[in-house]
Amino acid sequence: MDHDAEIEYALRHTELVRPPEQRLNTFGVTKVHYYLLAEPMDSVNETRIREGRVIAERPRIVTPSYLLNVFEGFGDHARKQAEALLGRYGFDPNILEYKYRNEMGNTWTLSENISQVILKINGKIDDESDPLAAILKCPDDAWQISLMMFIMSVTRSSASKNIAELDSRGLFERQYGIPKFVRDEIDDLFRAASKDRSSIEELGSKLQSYGVFEQYQDRFFTLLRRR
Repeated sequence: MDHDAEIEYALRHTELVRPPEQRLNTFGVTKVHYYLLAEPMDSVNETRIREGRVIAERPRIVTPSYLLNVFEGFGDHARKQAEALLGRYGFDPNILEYKYRNEMGNTWTLSENISQVILKINGKIDDESDPLAAILKCPDDAWQISLMMFIMSVTRSSASKNIAELDSRGLFERQYGIPKFVRDEIDDLFRAASKDRSSIEELGSKLQSYGVFEQYQDRFFTLLRRR
């Protein structure tokens, strides 16, 4: 199955049963607790449950090349699947970068139909008062794509709040076309590299990925020539 067909299949068979009550944090890490429920294809009246957390890092000014490398722990084909999903979701590569890490927890199967399992897990979430818990129904053989779709959807619903909060602190203010958010990070990397030369490679990679190497190249090569 090609990636477009995989995406279509997952779209048709994924349902967000219970969304998280809170959005992604603007200035900190967010841990979204998920329950993925699937009906095994080779059995009847059984439900497979996959529990875990998606760790969404603090959003940062985006770089287009990063968009295809922000999913860690989502399977061997995550880059290609992310490329297809990003095209569908229409993310603007000039606003924010979100990076996610999937931490799988337990997986188990219950001899109960999926509706009964949903009721039980809903009750569990209510008892725990977890505002970042979510329940999804998804295909058993495409759950990773369903999970990626879910976190992208949560990101879209969070982006306007994140942008407004960043903007209120002047972090989108541009100088020579470079947002303050990026300038501050680069300045921090230059300071670190001046003290620890092993950080120079990271600094160079960051300048390239942000597309601002030319603006900083004199400063970078001066640092590189120091002994």
